[in-house]
Amino acid sequence: MIIKGKSRGSPVQLARHLLRTDTNETVKIFELDSPTGSLREAMRDWQLIAAGTQGSKGLYHANISPDARYVMTPEQWKRAVDVLEKELGLEGQPRTVVVHEKHGRQHIHVVWQRTDIDTMTLISDSFNYIAHERASMALEREFGHEHVPGKHAKRDREKQPEMPKAEINHAEWQQAERAGIDPRAFKDAITAIYKSCDNAQAFQAALEEHGFVLAKGDRRDYVIVDDDGQIYSLARQIKGVPPKDLRAFMADVERESLPTVEQAKALQEQRVQTPEKVPEETPPPPAVHTKEEIAALEEALRIRHAEEGRQLRLKQDAEYKQTAHVLEEDAKEKLSHFDALQQAAKERFFRETYRAKTGFDGFIDAIKDKLDPLKAAEDARARKEAAEVFLRKQQQEREAYVVGLKTSQTTDLADLAERHHQQQREHKARYDEDRARYLREAAAAAKLLAEIEERRRQQELDAERQRSRDGQPPRTTGPPGRAR
Repeated sequence: MIIKGKSRGSPVQLARHLLRTDTNETVKIFELDSPTGSLREAMRDWQLIAAGTQGSKGLYHANISPDARYVMTPEQWKRAVDVLEKELGLEGQPRTVVVHEKHGRQHIHVVWQRTDIDTMTLISDSFNYIAHERASMALEREFGHEHVPGKHAKRDREKQPEMPKAEINHAEWQQAERAGIDPRAFKDAITAIYKSCDNAQAFQAALEEHGFVLAKGDRRDYVIVDDDGQIYSLARQIKGVPPKDLRAFMADVERESLPTVEQAKALQEQRVQTPEKVPEETPPPPAVHTKEEIAALEEALRIRHAEEGRQLRLKQDAEYKQTAHVLEEDAKEKLSHFDALQQAAKERFFRETYRAKTGFDGFIDAIKDKLDPLKAAEDARARKEAAEVFLRKQQQEREAYVVGLKTSQTTDLADLAERHHQQQREHKARYDEDRARYLREAAAAAKLLAEIEERRRQQELDAERQRSRDGQPPRTTGPPGRAR
């Protein structure tokens, strides 16, 4: 079981991340200790409370992720949160638990309020990594999960003298997700290139052949830059090779002679913008140059674009429905809480307004009512009017609250719809760019073929003239009746 976490601020950004449905198949708020009933408002309030401590990180955000082989029950999830909460010293603090499911696997996010409102201080987050591993180790034993080695509390220093190194860290997962690649396959490819080379110069050349530029990093010895401008630490991409061994291997390449990261990006951009020239000896690849072929290409491009657009709309529809559902459930919870508060206020009002006096005071009031029935009737009418005013005010407040909830839902969905429209506009723009590029390439290819054909024809004419001057008969090849 892997547990990670840290103190942080930015509650709105964190709430948006926890409620994302475009990167998660399902999102469920498992627990929320807040009278607001809203994840966004709860975390915003928790961060706001931290302002009284002069601190900037009023939240503690943790992620609990068991191995894919184990399915956790709701009771086990709650137990995991309780154990981690105790280890972190956050017992009794308001918290929220959000369950994410992605690729068939579940993991949870937990966010606590760090501010102790009794002392108005932030609860310490020192040695939190050790607390994570203590909680993880205790839960593995309790649930019967296989033990996962760690760097701190879960580390046997005799059997594990070196600090363990994650094969894929969080930053690399995020980078791979943005680039749309498999990080493990990427590392396997770079490792294979490394193992196929005898020295650093050969390795550098092999990287360039595969479309990478070796550069010097600002904080790392060496980095590689791909054709999209993505930067990767070389030491992190070669599996099973310690940094000191890699530095020894790379000693033949003078680091200062390598381009900087910005220079490497510029080189990659230049490569993309300036395609390699085809040698004259190499026949050009089949090119689109007839009207029929251009029409076929445009049709294939249109079909591909239409399918991509369909998939995009399906994904957007699913995200919109999921977001609308989450917002609707969120609004129901908030309205239910609001109704409960109003009901409590109403009960308190009627209890105080119509409270019957007992004992001697009650006896005196009863005599007064009999002696002055008009006064008693007036008091009863005043109480009734006060009750009507109170109930009418509550009804108005509820209607205004419902309008506010609907407005908030409409705004959030409108923002999502605008983001979807922007994605569709970008998709349309990509289609227009692809179509224009393909047509340019087709025109360039047609021009190149025409130039090659003209040069070949001219060479044959020159050869025939030379044969004529030498008194040799014309050469005939190809279809009958056509002189070559």
